[in-house]
Amino acid sequence: MGFFNWAAPLFGHFADRWSPEGIAEIADWLRPFMSDSCPEGCRILDVGGGTGALARKLHVALCAQVTVVDPTPEMLNYISDGDGVSKVQGSAEALPFDDDAFDAVNVTHAFHHLPDQPAAVREFRRVTRHGGGVVIVELDPAGMLMRAIVLGEKLLGEPGAFMTPSQMCAFMREHGVEGSCSEIRGVSYRFVGKVRG
Repeated sequence: MGFFNWAAPLFGHFADRWSPEGIAEIADWLRPFMSDSCPEGCRILDVGGGTGALARKLHVALCAQVTVVDPTPEMLNYISDGDGVSKVQGSAEALPFDDDAFDAVNVTHAFHHLPDQPAAVREFRRVTRHGGGVVIVELDPAGMLMRAIVLGEKLLGEPGAFMTPSQMCAFMREHGVEGSCSEIRGVSYRFVGKVRG
């Protein structure tokens, strides 16, 4: 049993760590990829979205349909389908969705957990419509605090494949998503990019 299987109750209880300012920030990064003609019909895929705490708030902020995909059933058990949020068990490397199914993909503090990051980005591109977006919020592995977090994740058996902002931008460009990285606060940064055809 993996870390997220046994830790699901902790995430279920404490996962709603999102401040109104944090939600507004992520919504602002996603909003350019939402169609003006159909806010209710716009679709966001929240990869590694766990208990759905962020998805529920993004649905309200953007009036979009948000689908959480996560490999851990114990995490998904905290999501009730409906009210603009749905859940699907699956992996980022083999997303169980049609081509061009989403306007944007969001991955918040989960990208470093993906065992095959190139395959995941290929899937992000496949399921996102041409001109749609990919937003990734990650932790910058530089610095003493992050070195301790990386070590802790490795001890827990997590892949912990962290990238610096410059590495992330180069990696995403190489895999067909053009965008930019910028620091946000603490040890986090964000990548916002557009899917190329």
